[in-house]
Amino acid sequence: MSRPAAPAWRSAGWAAAFLLTILAGYGISRLRIDDDLRSLIRDGSQAFAAVDEISAVFGPPDRDCIVRVEARDGDIFARGTLEATNALRDRLAAVPGVEGVRSIFDVRRQGVAGVVLPVIPRTEDLLDSERRAEARERSLAHPLVAGQLLSPDGSASLMLVRLDVDHDRPPALGRAVAEIEAILAAADGGPLAIELTGIPALREQATRALRRDMIVFNSLGLSLALIISASVARSLRSTLVACLPPFIGAVWAMGVLGLGGAPVNILTSVVPSLALVVGTCDSIHFIEDMRRSARRGLDPLAASSGAVRRVGTACGLTSIVTAIGFASLAVARIDTVRTFGIAAAVGALASFLAVTLLTPLLATLPFLSGRKLGRSSRRASRLAGSLAAFSVRHARPLAAVACVGTLLLALLGGSLEADNRVADSLPRQAPAALALASVDKEFGGVMGFDVVVGWPRNVDWRSGEVFDALAEVGETLEAEGHVSRPVSLASVAGSLPPRARQRLPAEEFTDLVAPEEQLAVVRARVSDLGSRRLEQLYDRIDAGLADMAEARPGWRFNLAGMSVVSARNIRQLVSDLGSSLLLEVLVIGGILAVAFRSPLAGIVSMIPNVFPLAVIAAVLVLTGRGLDPASVIVFNVCLGLAVDDTVHVLAALARHRREGISIETAVRRAVVETGNAVMIGGLVLSVGFAAVMASSVPTLAGFGLLACAAVAAATVAELIFLPALIVVTDRLVRPRRDRVWDGLFGRSTLAWPTVAAPKPVSEAA
Repeated sequence: MSRPAAPAWRSAGWAAAFLLTILAGYGISRLRIDDDLRSLIRDGSQAFAAVDEISAVFGPPDRDCIVRVEARDGDIFARGTLEATNALRDRLAAVPGVEGVRSIFDVRRQGVAGVVLPVIPRTEDLLDSERRAEARERSLAHPLVAGQLLSPDGSASLMLVRLDVDHDRPPALGRAVAEIEAILAAADGGPLAIELTGIPALREQATRALRRDMIVFNSLGLSLALIISASVARSLRSTLVACLPPFIGAVWAMGVLGLGGAPVNILTSVVPSLALVVGTCDSIHFIEDMRRSARRGLDPLAASSGAVRRVGTACGLTSIVTAIGFASLAVARIDTVRTFGIAAAVGALASFLAVTLLTPLLATLPFLSGRKLGRSSRRASRLAGSLAAFSVRHARPLAAVACVGTLLLALLGGSLEADNRVADSLPRQAPAALALASVDKEFGGVMGFDVVVGWPRNVDWRSGEVFDALAEVGETLEAEGHVSRPVSLASVAGSLPPRARQRLPAEEFTDLVAPEEQLAVVRARVSDLGSRRLEQLYDRIDAGLADMAEARPGWRFNLAGMSVVSARNIRQLVSDLGSSLLLEVLVIGGILAVAFRSPLAGIVSMIPNVFPLAVIAAVLVLTGRGLDPASVIVFNVCLGLAVDDTVHVLAALARHRREGISIETAVRRAVVETGNAVMIGGLVLSVGFAAVMASSVPTLAGFGLLACAAVAAATVAELIFLPALIVVTDRLVRPRRDRVWDGLFGRSTLAWPTVAAPKPVSEAA
């Protein structure tokens, strides 16, 4: 490249980067956060069709914020406590966005001569001790109060604060929950101890906690990573060159999400992190190459151009391989998984574009070029060289350890099962988590599910057949345990005589029966047992409902509800993500085989790429955790990191093999050339992820632990196992090189076009 063209090239590069960043900023302004579990696990199954049917007939489910009120003196009916509870109920009903409040004061009973009376009289005057005792006795005997809204010992009560449809999603949800929290905080104390839970409140509080901890601990991790990077290189400027392009790449990846209309959820939110991780590794490789050129006296422009030729090819190959691997998720059954795969593929390409374009541009700036890029770490270089020499000397046993160890760890991880609990997304010992545990213990749980009962046209909804069927469904649910007392038309009016039932007005039971559609619903809540145990529970309930349907021709009994769909589709979601990893590994191996014109390179690359995944699976088993969406995401991030390092090592090996040197010498030189970047990148990423382990949110802390284990395993795989595997493979192929064609192994030179590269210089020089 001539001198006159250089400024024009840089100007065009800066202009392109500026325009892309502006476009990404516009995309970010269009981002929308979607924390609705329905969209995360939606598919085309009948289970979702049943949920939609219930929403259309009986209203959207899971809109109740649950307020648990406990009497400090142990009796909710004590003087003053009952009045304070009633006053709190009235204040909650007045909150904007609250459709209604159901409490012990809203339940009716059948009085004398068919008169409907409240279970607890509501008067302007305080109830005397005798009337409070009577109200307590009636409440503990009433099927809609005992076990539903009142604890068995009468010490605690629930209020179901139903949000209207417009306030069940962000940002209106956040405002409604905040106002409810403010009212509860003002009322807490005195005779009442108050806790807030329920699916809407838990969603909002979990999102709030995750957002806060991600900002705090990611910022802490990023700061520590920057400090360590600057300390190792002894240059803050080199840290700027290494970190700014990956950050811009993450911004571009976020912009792609916004421009594509993809919502930000627990899966797609990791796309910027993936771009940052892969981009940071590539950027460090660029910096190391330019440092070597600067030590040889090359000017900044020549150094950056050479880095683009040598390292850019490997970075491009890494991005293409990663993008194709993630794009394989497009065949998944869950809609969100398909969206995540496409978004992650585009994010990987955005990261490559940012690093390849901006790193050389920054390195040509006067105050960032040449010696100002700092120095390579001598200790890291020496350690990488020592590991390579050790790996080459003991190639056979280390290759055996790599293969056998990966197999054993994979077998150990094969026992993993999908499992997901609501409590894991809440901070440990947080009020929301404690309230969830209390409601699970005293009232059966906070997560609702329904059984839809349909009957033939010739059956009236007030008939004994309908009441008997609803009662039998209730008995089936109660027999399972960990389920609240079911609510249905049978539990509300089942004790009435047949004549009284015939006078029941349908408009008073619209949330339980739809006469025109010949449908009724039995509603219950379930404890936060985890998706695995809930799936087993729902399977048993389904079996019981199937027996009921067989005994009643023309009737239908369908189990539905978001907790049902969640328990079953979380397994499918994890299965889609997990099975795609195998496809990604195979696709990656095939692409590397084509790129290096070496079928054996594609096979050899699988071991160092799979080993970190097997380590993560083993860590999950040993820590007693199951597979949830957050943990499966680590597998995808880890695979991107492992592939990045593998490609750089193989690319360096291919360059040195063109010179006709032995495989052992080529391996040592390749590791010396890339090992510094691999080790420094691993150290920086480990520190960043380790900070996340301090989070009080179990899901986030677990993510940090698994990510650290993944980085450590990937570093070991690239610097110890991969060199040994390469040497052993070459030794096996060399005697048969006349019969086995391979562009990398068994030959002294490669058949593909050469790229001019300077002779390697020891990092210690």
